[in-house]
Parts: sequence; C-alpha cells; structure tokens
Amino acid sequence: MRRVMVLLFGLFTLATVSLAGDGDVQRSPNDTGPSSAGAFNRWAFTYAGDDPGWRAKEYAAFQGMLQSEGVAGIVPAWQLWRVDAQYASRCGEEYFAIPPKDQWRDIVPTLRLLRDEVIPVTGPLEVVSGWRSPAINTCVNGASRSRHLEFKALDLVSANRPDRRKLYADLCALQRAAGSKFAMGLGAYFDPSDMSRNIEGRFHIDASGYRTWGFDYTAKTNPCPKLG
Repeated sequence: MRRVMVLLFGLFTLATVSLAGDGDVQRSPNDTGPSSAGAFNRWAFTYAGDDPGWRAKEYAAFQGMLQSEGVAGIVPAWQLWRVDAQYASRCGEEYFAIPPKDQWRDIVPTLRLLRDEVIPVTGPLEVVSGWRSPAINTCVNGASRSRHLEFKALDLVSANRPDRRKLYADLCALQRAAGSKFAMGLGAYFDPSDMSRNIEGRFHIDASGYRTWGFDYTAKTNPCPKLG
C-alpha cells in the first residue's frame, strides 16, 4: 500500500513540477551520465526520509523563487543543483544536492550577470557545478572562502564554442570591459601553452567581487594578459 501511495504522490508531483526535460537536454549537449537530466529526475523522486518526493517539492519551490526573481530559464534550473561530477565521484557524494534554503537567492546576482553580460558573449551555457557542500569542499581541498559554498558561483561550459582560445579571449575582453562594474569574478582555467589542459573549456563566474585567476586558482596563472 505504501508503494502505491508513493507512486501516486510521484505522479501527482510530476504533473505539477517542471523537471528536466527534452528541451533542457537539447540545450546541454554535454549532459550525459550520472549527472544527466534523466539522472536528476530519478534522484528527485528517489525515496528519502519520511516524505516521498520531498526533493521534487523543494525543487518546485526553487523554481518558484527563480520565477519571482525574474531569472528563470537563463540556464536549466536543475543544473543549478549539480555537484561537480568529478568531485562527487571522488568524495563518494551524490551527483546532485539541494543548497541550503536560506542561500537560494544568493545565486540570483550571478544568474543576472550571465543573462545580461556573459551569455551574449559566450552563447548558451551549461552549468557543471553549483553549490558545494562543506564536506566536498574539504574533500577536494577547496578554498575556505569558495563562493560555491555560499551558492554564489557557477562553473560552466559553453554549448557551442569549440575554439577555446577564442572563448577565453572573449571572456577576458568582457572582464576588462565590464568586470569591475558588475563585480565579476572570472576563473579562466586556460593555459595558452598547454592546450591539453581543461579540454572541456570550463570556467567560473560569480558576482562577488572583481578578480581573475587561472588554472591553478591564483592570479599568477590568469591567461587574460596573454590573450590580448
């Protein structure tokens, strides 16, 4: 009987919650494996605790917050709950996580920055890492003041920019032109002398202070001076 009730609840919630769908997958060509759209949907309805479907209900509330703040649809909302796939695997954590509710709105300035400044330069973006739990941050020796801990930062890849040098050059030009005005933090994980590094073209964006760093997470490897 309990299984029937869980199934009925899940079907009801599916009817009222917009989870990751075909449109999101089309916007995310790199989205495969244990952190995929389908994996998120299964995770959202996995039985957890005494409230079946509570993750889906939390996600519905999160979507409502994005709508109320005018930042829905900038990136697929479910990707904002992605845990870095490499970190999750290495640290034995799940591939998705619900950020603390009191931090949900902290991602809004970064999403506005993406919409107004970054995406016009890069084209559509896929989120590969959002909120980071203290446990994962400790596991990977992350910065003690990482903006990911506060749900203020996103790591991203461009969906249709195969020329990484040009992508990072464009990001660096944006940072020079508008970074100070918009308190943009840019992690440009690119080494012009070693094109085998960071093949996926990953970069970090936040709206928590004007600064730039490179592949070793320090300013000394900032590639922007070499990219014009």
